[in-house]
Amino acid sequence: MFITICDVLKMEGYEDVKVIAGDSGLNRRVENVYFMEVPDIYAYIDQNGLLLTTLYPIADKPEHIQTLIPKLAEMNLAGIAIKPGRYVAEIPEIMVEQANELGIPLMQLPDGANLSTLANQVLTKFLDVKTSLLEFRNKMHQQLLELLLEGTDVSKFVLSLANLVNAPILLLNNDFEYVRSSIQKENEILIHRKPYNSDSSYSAFSVQVGNAFYEKNDIFIQCIYAGGNEYGFLVVLLDKEKNLTEDMIIAIEQASFIIAFLFQTEQTLLQKERNHLSSFVRDIFHNQYSSQTEMIEKAKVFKWNLQFPFVLVSIKTNEKESEKKLAIFHKMLDSGLIERSASKIVDVPIENCKVLYINDSLVCFISLVSENNVRQKLQNLGDVILSLFEKYGNLGVSISDTVHRFNQIKEYYDNSTLVFQVYKENLQKQSYVHFYGDIGLFRLFHYVENLFILEDFVMEKLGKVFEYDKKKNTNLIETLRYYIKNNTNMQKTSEDMFVHYNTMRYRINKLKELGIDGEDGFELTEIALAYQLHQYLQLKKG
Repeated sequence: MFITICDVLKMEGYEDVKVIAGDSGLNRRVENVYFMEVPDIYAYIDQNGLLLTTLYPIADKPEHIQTLIPKLAEMNLAGIAIKPGRYVAEIPEIMVEQANELGIPLMQLPDGANLSTLANQVLTKFLDVKTSLLEFRNKMHQQLLELLLEGTDVSKFVLSLANLVNAPILLLNNDFEYVRSSIQKENEILIHRKPYNSDSSYSAFSVQVGNAFYEKNDIFIQCIYAGGNEYGFLVVLLDKEKNLTEDMIIAIEQASFIIAFLFQTEQTLLQKERNHLSSFVRDIFHNQYSSQTEMIEKAKVFKWNLQFPFVLVSIKTNEKESEKKLAIFHKMLDSGLIERSASKIVDVPIENCKVLYINDSLVCFISLVSENNVRQKLQNLGDVILSLFEKYGNLGVSISDTVHRFNQIKEYYDNSTLVFQVYKENLQKQSYVHFYGDIGLFRLFHYVENLFILEDFVMEKLGKVFEYDKKKNTNLIETLRYYIKNNTNMQKTSEDMFVHYNTMRYRINKLKELGIDGEDGFELTEIALAYQLHQYLQLKKG
């Protein structure tokens, strides 16, 4: 609740006050009253003030009269009321023109007006408003505190707050991502961010609820902040014809402190649950459960429908600093986006998906309803995960083979982490999604510690090809890759590489001259092995 020029004109003593210019600014807020007793008044007034004057200090200074209204407009003054007669016969026309142009209400006081009395009327109203706001603040604080004492959680509190302010409420995290709301679930809620906007205020996004859009002027945002930590934002969605009131602002400010406390409590409980979940999974890895049934029943404690078959989707970041890495994983966990994406893309109930932090990575268990087209679905899930969290840097996504029995879990988990070891250097340059089943011979190469032995073998088998390509600026090694892939079928190789058959025949003959014999099966096997070793070594070198 606040006072405007319109409100002032309705007060006792202002009945005969005339607005002679600046009608467009009648809704300007009035927060103080000033008198003009010196020419240089600007150092003694502030924005949103109402200036009462007879123009006595500048009556004989035309240059001051010409600059008064523009300077007051620069200071965002609420308005100016002038009493003509004794020092100026009438209000100067230049001031009328300037007030209309700048939207500053210019009022003419009657002959018998008492400036002190008029000021006291406004100041008394200020006191009433402040008292009313204080009473409302105390009342709101009591109501919100009662909700807290009743043992409410964040979701219930948001609903209660929406009823108190009679407006929809959203909760967003620090990245302006949707968390919860008071809006019915059947209404889809989308947060639209405006990328690369230099505006650091909260206007660079809009909210869509169903078919309704809320832009800058339809949104009020309150930061949720406590104990040096930011927990997100409370967002009020305003109807197009409904103005933001002082009462609503007070309620939201009060509520933000309660929400912060509820967040702190919720996160403490959530972290404890995550710790217990991690312990449970470690027990699985260390064969602490005697049967599959026992393990499945235990998982229900965590609202987890752990069923077979399932797959493990592991996620690793290229961030090396421990604290930053942990912060990234916590943000990913808190968002809930991995479980929701897995449920939607793999087409399973969300209770079939569980994500936890373990051994320096995130692991998502996904119990499958059907194994039809599951590989493509998992590939799509991996791509979506990279897209959702690309702002956190490069991510590696490793997808295990399908686990059908509980005694396979630890082995298949270890297999999936091997992908991270094989592609360790590659992660520093780019994100990836890889299936354990696709790394082939790389899983064997990884255990050879002396890379020089591998390099010697590659050069023994392919050295002449590398040397020829470098000298002639050709790419026979690529031709060799397709030739091996197509089981030495020259016609198919030429088609795959989009080159004429005669050109391909020339290239294959050149490879034979360089010692690549495609007719000797054993020799070709070693060449194929050397080529895969070459790929592996290139990967290790980043």
